[in-house]
Amino acid sequence: MQLAAHDAHVLMRDGCPLHYWLVGDPVRPLVLLTHGAGLDHDLWRDNLAALAACHRVLVWDVRGHGLSRPTSARFSVATALEDMLALLDAAGAAEAVLVGQSMGGNLSQEFVRRHPDRVRALVLVECACNTAPLTALERLGLRLTPALLKLYPYGALLRHSARSISARENVRAYCHQAMSRLTKQDVLDVMLATLGCVRDEPDYRIARPFMLVRGALSRAGSIARQGPEWAKREPQCRADVVIPDANHCVNMDAPAAFDAAVLQFLAALA
Repeated sequence: MQLAAHDAHVLMRDGCPLHYWLVGDPVRPLVLLTHGAGLDHDLWRDNLAALAACHRVLVWDVRGHGLSRPTSARFSVATALEDMLALLDAAGAAEAVLVGQSMGGNLSQEFVRRHPDRVRALVLVECACNTAPLTALERLGLRLTPALLKLYPYGALLRHSARSISARENVRAYCHQAMSRLTKQDVLDVMLATLGCVRDEPDYRIARPFMLVRGALSRAGSIARQGPEWAKREPQCRADVVIPDANHCVNMDAPAAFDAAVLQFLAALA
């Protein structure tokens, strides 16, 4: 779906111009789409038409990403969550369905924890559980990740990231282009802040209906390992959907299958 000029809006917050777009019927329930680390609103370009046919859709560039630059400070989860709340207010929405991919899913989990009254439901796409029990190896990985990221050559980091999250060349090209807008320090700040969402809190339960969506080909972190157990222990989890022939950018790799699964979940909320 091609976004038009009249769909575009800018909300100034703390020295950062938050760019967002609103499409679909204003009287329908709002769906807020949040992209993954290093990407931007174009992650959802192949999904907007299907979602906007039945819903009001808000898609945005998280601060420090895409057009939402410059920023006045380093990226933090707390500020990103305040941005999400401000966007709901700007759209005049009492509540929204939060759809988040990767980092966007981690932010959505934190948002519903702090503002459950503003969340109707969640679609968590290719993201780790913020509160799942961690293996000893995963705990070690969290401790070592900051140092390893600092040592990794930036160009190689971008190329590896783009290659690893999709097998489709057009998706890889988009990811590389989007991530290239960020400096190495930007990427480090975003990744480390997102890792800060992860804590061992196995008794926590998400307070709103949600679904998990994963790509069968994805090997991103602990997502594949966590998914089945996460779905089983959460009373509010309505579905754990694994889409064949899709990687970490599952909504771009298989947009028709992704849209169908999400729309089925949304229809069941009514």
